[in-house]
Amino acid sequence: MGVKVKFCGLFRDEDAAYANEVRPDFVGLVFHPQSHRYVDDAAARRLRGLIDAEIPIVGVFVDDSLPHIRSLVADGTVQVVQLHGHETEGQVSALRRALPGIQVWKAFRVRDAGSLEMARSSSADRVLLDNGQGTGASFDWSLVEGFPPGFILAGGLSLDNLAEAIGRLDPWAVDMSSGIETDRVKDLGKMRAVIRLVRGEGRACDRGIGSPDDAR
Repeated sequence: MGVKVKFCGLFRDEDAAYANEVRPDFVGLVFHPQSHRYVDDAAARRLRGLIDAEIPIVGVFVDDSLPHIRSLVADGTVQVVQLHGHETEGQVSALRRALPGIQVWKAFRVRDAGSLEMARSSSADRVLLDNGQGTGASFDWSLVEGFPPGFILAGGLSLDNLAEAIGRLDPWAVDMSSGIETDRVKDLGKMRAVIRLVRGEGRACDRGIGSPDDAR
């Protein structure tokens, strides 16, 4: 199936239209008030209604409460949960038990071999390797060479380095936000270019999207 694509940090109605055109494998909505890409629950529900139902929504949460996360899953707003804060392994396990059948991803800041050991031992369905919380910068990719397959690569990915990242690290998916923006808002041209690069010319709008269970 090739490398999957997640476009994160959509928050405008036009962003939803862009997603429907280019059809990434996942769309991320950020529920962290400190982010300029933040969406509240009402905005998230509206965007879920605008985005094609075949494209799963990944809810990005930072040290959020289980009841809040569970409510957004229960009403169909969120199909995949991504934890991007200081959540412990116990919290990850508890969330997976509370949300059977829902993918739970956990982000890890890559700083050294120790941070990668934590990622390796995580019980999350997928681990996301990043530089931090929306810094827009990449980390030292040499630390990830040889990491077990199936991870999501994030942090500083752009059209300038995406092909190298995929060829060098072979991630299960790439996660992009600032790399598909111009002046801090999503850029349709960049989104189209990423899809063409990852999937090949002529495949940007004709590929079906699997369900969250396909990510297992």
